[in-house]
Amino acid sequence: MPYPEKPLFHLTIHEAQKLVQSHALSPVELVRAILKRIEAVDGKLHAYLHLMADSALAEARVAEAEILQGRYRGPLHGIAVAVKDQLDLKGAPAQIRSKPSIHLQTSEDSTAVRKLREAGAVMLGKLAMSGLPSDPPQARNPWNTDHITGGSSTGAGAAVAAGLCMGALGEDTAGSIRNPASLCGIVGLKPTYGRVSRYGLAPLSWSLDHCGPMTWVVEDAAYMLQAVAGYDPRDPTSIRAPVPEYSAALREDIRGMVVGVPRHYIEECRARTDPEILTFVDRAIEELESLGAHIEEVTLPTLKLATIANAVIYYNEHFAAHRKDAPTLIKTAATARRARIYLGLLTSAADYVQAQRIRSRVKREFAEVFQKIDLLALPGQPGPAPTVEQSGPLDTLYKHLAPDFLAPFNLAGLPAVNIPCGFTRANLPAALQLAGKPFDEPTLLRAAYTYQQRAGWYEKRPPI
Repeated sequence: MPYPEKPLFHLTIHEAQKLVQSHALSPVELVRAILKRIEAVDGKLHAYLHLMADSALAEARVAEAEILQGRYRGPLHGIAVAVKDQLDLKGAPAQIRSKPSIHLQTSEDSTAVRKLREAGAVMLGKLAMSGLPSDPPQARNPWNTDHITGGSSTGAGAAVAAGLCMGALGEDTAGSIRNPASLCGIVGLKPTYGRVSRYGLAPLSWSLDHCGPMTWVVEDAAYMLQAVAGYDPRDPTSIRAPVPEYSAALREDIRGMVVGVPRHYIEECRARTDPEILTFVDRAIEELESLGAHIEEVTLPTLKLATIANAVIYYNEHFAAHRKDAPTLIKTAATARRARIYLGLLTSAADYVQAQRIRSRVKREFAEVFQKIDLLALPGQPGPAPTVEQSGPLDTLYKHLAPDFLAPFNLAGLPAVNIPCGFTRANLPAALQLAGKPFDEPTLLRAAYTYQQRAGWYEKRPPI
C-alpha cells in the first residue's frame, strides 16, 4: 500500500490497520509518531493523566513481531489507544479510586482493557476526566484551547481529536462520552446498557454507567466496539446477547430506514440550545432524508422528565457507593465530586423511587415509538464548547437538572452515537445524535457511517 501523505498521528484506525497488516507501516513507527505528538502538544491540552511511553513501545515491538510472523489479530493489532482514568489499567495509577493521601495503583486490567489488549491494541495510558478527587489541569479543546472539551471524558475528547491516540475508551453516565465527542468534533458511541462489561470500571452510578469507544470516524468506533463487546460473568449487569459483526454495517445505504425526530422535545430544550446547532442538525436530518431515509415526527410525553430522573438516580447511587467516605469527601474532594455527594444527600429514597417510576414510563414510551421507527435523530449538544472562563466545576451538575439531549438515553439504556454535523462561525464543532433500539448498534453505525461519508466533516482537523 502507498505510504500516507498525512502525519501518522492523523491516521484513522481504519487507515492505519491496512498499512500495518500489509507491513507498509510498523506499529513501532506509529507509536513513536504519536508519542512525539503527545510531547509536542499535550502541554497545551492536558489530555493525559498518566502516559506509559516505555510500555507502549514495548507492546508495539511485540505487535510488530507477531504481524511479521503472520499472527495478525485484526484491525486493532498495533493500534495505539488510551483509556479514561475510570477504567482500571494494570500498572497505572487510578486517581478516580484514590483517596486523600492514598494513591492507588491498579494491579489488574478492567475487562474492556483486557479485551483491547487481546485484540492487539497498544496501551498509551490514562486520560483525564472531570470529577477526580483533586483538580488536575483542565483538559483543553484542540479546536481552540481557550475552550473546554466537555465532561466527563475530558481527556479522551481532546486526545482523539488532536491525534494523541487513535481511539479511546470513555464512560457515559449522563452523556460523558457523547458530550466531549460533540464538543471536540469526534465520534462518541454509548452502547446499549449491558453490551460492554464494566468490570474494573470505577462506578459513578451502577444502573446508568456505560463504557464505549471515542474515535475520529465511525469505522473506528465499530472496530473498538467489536473488541470490547460481549458477556462478562464478572459484571452482573452484562447481558448474554449475540455480538454481531459491526464492520458489516459499514455500508452507505439507509434507503427505507425510518428516522424519528422528537420535535416536541427539541422545542422543550430550545431556550437552552444555540440556534446555530439547531440549524446544523436540521440540515443533517434533511441530508438523511436525501439519502433515502423516511423522516417521521414522534412524540414521547415523559421525555421532559427523563434528565431530572436520571440525575436523581445518578446522585443517589453515587452517594450510596461512597457513603462511608462521604464525610471525608465533602471536606477534601474536588468541587464537582463534593457536589455529587451533597445532591445524593439532599435527595431521598422517595425521590429515587419516583425517578425509577419515570424511568419505567420513559422506557415504555421508547419501546412503543421504536415499533414504528428505526432511529431517533436530535441534537448532540445544546451549544458549541464554552470557554474555560464561561464554565465552572458545577456546570455539568446544573445541566443535569433541566431537560437535555443526552441523559434520556442513559436512563433508558439505549445505544446512541454522536457524530460531527458542522462547524459554528467560531470554528467549533456541532453534532448530530442518533439513538436506536436495544442492541441494535449495527443500524446506528450504518446510519452514522452513511451520513459521515456524505457530509465529509471528518476531513477537517483541529488547528493545533
